[in-house]
This record gives sequence, structure tokens and C-alpha cells, in this order.
Amino acid sequence: MNMLRIWPIVCEFGIGAVLCLVGIWCGLRGKYLDLKVPEDRRLLAMLVAGYVFLLAVVCVFTFLAPGWGGEGAL
Repeated sequence: MNMLRIWPIVCEFGIGAVLCLVGIWCGLRGKYLDLKVPEDRRLLAMLVAGYVFLLAVVCVFTFLAPGWGGEGAL
């Protein structure tokens, strides 16, 4: 696999995860988010699920979809 396809995913989702974790940590520490409140727990679960979903979509189109084109694909 060409690393030119992998590095953007690592940078985008790796740095994005770190920034998101810092934001969540600040929200928890500043009492903006409270894990005892069901809405806040649902919000954090939705953030994690969205991150994993987008990562899966990007991986599908990066690694699997290029082979779907037949003879004209690169």
C-alpha cells in the first residue's frame, strides 16, 4: 500500500482525535460536561460513534474502493 494514501488519514484522524480529547477533557474539567447527566453521556457517545463512522468511511474509500472500478481504475 502506498504510504501517500495512509499518512493523510493518520494525520487527520490522529490529530483530530487528540484535539477532540483535549476539548472533552476541558469540558469535563470545567464542569461543562457531566457524565452523570444522560444527555451529556449521549453526546459523548455520539461524538465517538461519529468519529469511528467517518474513519470507517474514509478507510473504505481509501483502501477498498480503488479496486472496484474494473479495468479503468488506477
